[in-house]
Amino acid sequence: MSDNVMQYVTWLAFAGLALTMLGMAALVRFESQRMQQTKRLARATGSAPLRSASTQGRQGSSLSHLIAQLRHLVVQVGERFSVVLGGEARETAAELSSAGYRSRDALLIYAFLKTVLPLAAVVTGIPWVLMNYPFGIDMMMPAGAVIAVALTISKGVDFQVSQNRKTRLANIRRGFPDMLELLVIASEAGLGPQPALQRVATELASTSPELAQEIRQMVAEMRMTNDRRNAYDKLNIRAPLPEIGVFTQTLDQSDTYGTPFSRAMRTLIAEQRSNRLMAVEEQAARLPVIMTLPLIFFIMPAVFVVLIGPAVLSVFDNIISGG
Repeated sequence: MSDNVMQYVTWLAFAGLALTMLGMAALVRFESQRMQQTKRLARATGSAPLRSASTQGRQGSSLSHLIAQLRHLVVQVGERFSVVLGGEARETAAELSSAGYRSRDALLIYAFLKTVLPLAAVVTGIPWVLMNYPFGIDMMMPAGAVIAVALTISKGVDFQVSQNRKTRLANIRRGFPDMLELLVIASEAGLGPQPALQRVATELASTSPELAQEIRQMVAEMRMTNDRRNAYDKLNIRAPLPEIGVFTQTLDQSDTYGTPFSRAMRTLIAEQRSNRLMAVEEQAARLPVIMTLPLIFFIMPAVFVVLIGPAVLSVFDNIISGG
């Protein structure tokens, strides 16, 4: 009975994999036909070079053309599978932005790596298991290994994005005090908010490139759109840190109420210094708790040996001499 159930489940899984492969093949075929139709329309309207000219142009850069086509295919497939993210698409895009992935197709590539690669691992792994192992208990371990590889690929993408995000935000936090110091110096030298920010971003390019990139992008958005509050909000999305939130709030208050820029920066840097001092004091206050376990497991046994060891040895000597 169990063998029949196992065979039924296996064939059901095989049928699901076959349908998935057919769907993927149909998707690739549909995309290739759409690309061919787009090229034909472009050549017909005169907005693209002729086939002979395009062939001559591709001969010198076949590798770059192949990479571009592969990227386009990845983006298109990722666009089809980005529906899997659902309502989390905006949050995922914000997380990718804070991790440093600013490409227009970052979310689509993320969806491709998150869904298509694990599915491809399952599609290629399960038929291999079916061909090399008989139906029964023996195929459970290889099938579990294939599923584990697919889950590892899916979770590995999230882990890599999370690690890059943590590293990038830590670098921004590390360079934030230097940015405030330089802003105070630049503002007291007579520079306005935007020239001071641009100058500070130039100076920070070598020591804190992540923060310099964020400041440059914020200044560029302020100049292009003339909407400073929107630029501040986008900076908060790209760098979700409490320090950046206080900084943008101070800039917004300075723009709204006309507070002098140098005075606002001095007030902010005084607050940041006090916050850093409080953070150091909190870390120092946690040291006794952190040292409790090493004290118990490493220091106290040695103390007990030193204190009780001579008494134990004397007791043994008395017992041996008395015996």
